[in-house]
Amino acid sequence: MRKILIGACLACMPAFLSAQEDFRNWPQGTSPAEVGQLVSKRFVEVPHPNFDANPAPPNEITYPETCAWFGALRYADVTGNKELLRQLEVRFLPIFGPERRLQPLPDHVDHTVFGVIPLQLYAQTGKEIYWHMGMWYADAQWEMPYKTKRQAEYQALLDAGLSWQTRYWIDDMFMITAIQSQAYLVSKERKYIDRAAHEMVVYLDKIQRPNGLFYHAPDVPFFWARGNGWMAAGMTELLGCLPADNPDRQRILASYRKMMETLLRCQKADGLWGQLVDDTTSWSETSGSAMFAYAMIKGVKKGWLDAAVYAPAARKAWIALVEQIDEKGDIAGVCEGTNKTNDRQFYLNRRTLPGNMHGQAPILWCVTAFLEE
Repeated sequence: MRKILIGACLACMPAFLSAQEDFRNWPQGTSPAEVGQLVSKRFVEVPHPNFDANPAPPNEITYPETCAWFGALRYADVTGNKELLRQLEVRFLPIFGPERRLQPLPDHVDHTVFGVIPLQLYAQTGKEIYWHMGMWYADAQWEMPYKTKRQAEYQALLDAGLSWQTRYWIDDMFMITAIQSQAYLVSKERKYIDRAAHEMVVYLDKIQRPNGLFYHAPDVPFFWARGNGWMAAGMTELLGCLPADNPDRQRILASYRKMMETLLRCQKADGLWGQLVDDTTSWSETSGSAMFAYAMIKGVKKGWLDAAVYAPAARKAWIALVEQIDEKGDIAGVCEGTNKTNDRQFYLNRRTLPGNMHGQAPILWCVTAFLEE
């Protein structure tokens, strides 16, 4: 038996060593640590933005900024960068005073994900004020909202073990997964991660297509890059902390692998993915590409994916993404905010917004995935 185990380990070594090689010895200016420093510094410099680049001041902090803030916090943690952590906390503190109006309420998936910021701050500082705020968001996602005209509809979802914020949109499965996963990591209470896994399986059963990808909506049969990116990143976040004995884990892992197989086939010659994932002639979109790269990096490092196959693809994507980042730390080629529309040309005609937080966020996720042990 010992000889068999040694033989199996030796057989795995070439793939492991290949992945190690693919994830280091970077061309000048492309190392994850260097890029993380540049992009996180840029985040600290930029005031609270509106995801549509609207010149009017935002009414509240929007989810793209939340996701970038989350990425910067995790980068600070993995690198032990106390000065960056201090800067990110200083950005948050006015929420308790003069910028109180910018705090979203936990009344929608895109608003509730804001709770990942105080939960990460609690994880890194131990300050209880962040715990209470973050857990309020996580708990509210599974509690009937006060004064609603949709009580019967929401109660049916809660009775099925789902969040009342369930709507079967593809970005939900990052927004819900992120906040519930963070609540689990700081509290160690299984209910948070178990209910996120149950929610994920219901979404997969309802909206994943046979090729592993996802339409933007049931009535919009297009594989939009960033929409698929949210699902890829959401499954990755969940698998990264889902206990081995969770009954839904194997189902989620199988769906994740199916998606990764199709993404591998759809990767363009330039290393990125098209605005419409299955159309390699469509223009290269960076926010979705960065989310796919994140899912592959993490999958290789966690052993969910064949390193010999996926590590080179992830490396190619990363280098291509870094080529789109300017000297300030802004990434180009980010699709603007996009609602569902049953018109293929609509997606191809979308504007790109350099430095948009939809793209800045997953770059920081990739950095952290590379640097984590």
